[in-house]
Amino acid sequence: MSESDTEPNAEEMWDPQVARWRDPEGDYVLPHALRSLPHPWDECDWRRVAELPRTDERLAEARRVVTVLLDDPELTPQVPQPPSPGLLWHVWEAFHQAVGKRMPRTSDVTWSGVDELVRAWRGRPQLYPLQRHVVRHVEAPMLAMIPSLRDDIADSVFRWLALDPDPGRFADWAVGLAERYVAEDIGADSAIELLGAMGGPEARAALERLTVKPDGPARWENAEAAQGMLLDRWSDGSS
Repeated sequence: MSESDTEPNAEEMWDPQVARWRDPEGDYVLPHALRSLPHPWDECDWRRVAELPRTDERLAEARRVVTVLLDDPELTPQVPQPPSPGLLWHVWEAFHQAVGKRMPRTSDVTWSGVDELVRAWRGRPQLYPLQRHVVRHVEAPMLAMIPSLRDDIADSVFRWLALDPDPGRFADWAVGLAERYVAEDIGADSAIELLGAMGGPEARAALERLTVKPDGPARWENAEAAQGMLLDRWSDGSS
């Protein structure tokens, strides 16, 4: 059966009703908090982040990044949820990757650049129905890109901190931030890994609190991951 013989499904016909957000500072797509991140945190390139030296300056920078990303309300937009079966999310992610390849830094992402990418997609010899949906309603995937970027950047910060030879040395500020990120399900896996890497009574107490929040802000998966880290890290009874 050819594509033209099939009936469009709910996702293909869905209207997300997302208006194009206009930034008073210019033709930007992303909020100021994302655009103003220091390099290379603004590029979501893990290879470059992993190579950063662990200087006091870089540690202070990493702390500022995860602090800024946590509390800015513009980074938690109301993203409409596509109808079942949710395949549109995968096409949104593919479009996000295309945006990142064309405009690698968060400050590079402009509506004019997005519209150029839309024209390039429309010029493809074959465009699948959900890809056509993206180029018709590009404002929706770009809105969804905001929390996605926040998650990716937070993930890279926590992964980088966990690579430190002695991550416990910044537990006084990182434990509380990591716990909040897990509770709010932002970069949660890497935040849990960092808590385990830091060790110590503060990190252990944070993980214990996270295991009993399945009905609160933490998801079941995060509570289970926190429990697993406790078992892996402290199963021998060490502090």
